[in-house]
Amino acid sequence: MDWSRTKTIFVIAFLLLNTFLIYQIADKRNDSDVNIKAQNTLEVRLNDMNITVTDELPEEQDEISHIVGESADIEEDIINQAGEENVNTLDNRFVEVTLEDPYAVSNQEDVSNFFDQHIWNAEEYEYDEWDSSDNQMYFNQTYNENTVVTYEEDQLVLFLNDDSEVESYIQSYLTFEEEGKKKDMLAPYRAIEKLLDDSILSYNDEINEMEIGYYSLFPPEGMAQVLAPMYRIEVNEEDEYLVNAIDGSIRTLQEVEEETDDIEDNQTDEETEEEEDE
Repeated sequence: MDWSRTKTIFVIAFLLLNTFLIYQIADKRNDSDVNIKAQNTLEVRLNDMNITVTDELPEEQDEISHIVGESADIEEDIINQAGEENVNTLDNRFVEVTLEDPYAVSNQEDVSNFFDQHIWNAEEYEYDEWDSSDNQMYFNQTYNENTVVTYEEDQLVLFLNDDSEVESYIQSYLTFEEEGKKKDMLAPYRAIEKLLDDSILSYNDEINEMEIGYYSLFPPEGMAQVLAPMYRIEVNEEDEYLVNAIDGSIRTLQEVEEETDDIEDNQTDEETEEEEDE
C-alpha cells in the first residue's frame, strides 16, 4: 500500500470537509445578518407610520410543514370516563356527553377543574370563544402547543344552562401527522411585512395579537383534512388576518367564513336536488 498517497488523499479530504463547513457557517451567518437588517428595516417602516406591535411575536422556527388531521374514534374512551348511559355518538366523529349533575363554571379555575375531571385528553384543548346568546363555550384542539382550527367544525363545545352550569358537551378528536417535506418558515416579522406591503396596515394601526396555528381552509377528504400553518394577526382589536407561514399568502377570517357558508349552501342545494330527483 502506498501510504504517502493515502496520507495525501486524507489530507485533501479533510481540507475539502473543512472548506465546506466554513462555507456553511459563513452562509448561515450571512443569512442571519440579512434577516437582522431586514427586521431593522421593518422596524423603521413601522416607526415611521406609528404602527405599534403590542403582542410578543411567536417564536421563530427554521422549517415547518402542513399537517393532516384524521378523525379518531374516541367513543370507548369517553364511555370509560363518563359511563355508557351518558354517551351518544354523532356521525361517527362527535361524542355527546350528558352530565348526571350539572357542573358550575363561574370562572376560569372552574372551567379548568371541569376539564381535569370530565374531558378526555383535556390538555390538548384550548379556549376559543364564548357565545353568550346560546350559552356555549368553544374550544380548539392543539398540535405541538399550536392552535388547530378545523373546517366548519368545533372540536369541543360546552353547553351551559342559565345558571352557568355545564349540562352537556360534544367532543371530537383528531390525530395529526406532518404532510410532505418541511419547508422554510416565514419569519414573524416577514408576515407583518406582508400586511404592510399589501397596504393592509396603515398609519397609527396597532397589532394586538399574533400567533402561529394550523387552519383547515378546505372541506375534509373523508375523515381527514389538510391544515396549513398560518399566522393569525389581529389589527386594532377588530380585523383578523391569516398569513400563510410558508408562502406568505394572505386571507381574512371573514373571507374564509364566507367561503365556508357558500360551500355549505351549495351542498344543501345539491342534496335538495337529489331528493327532488328521487
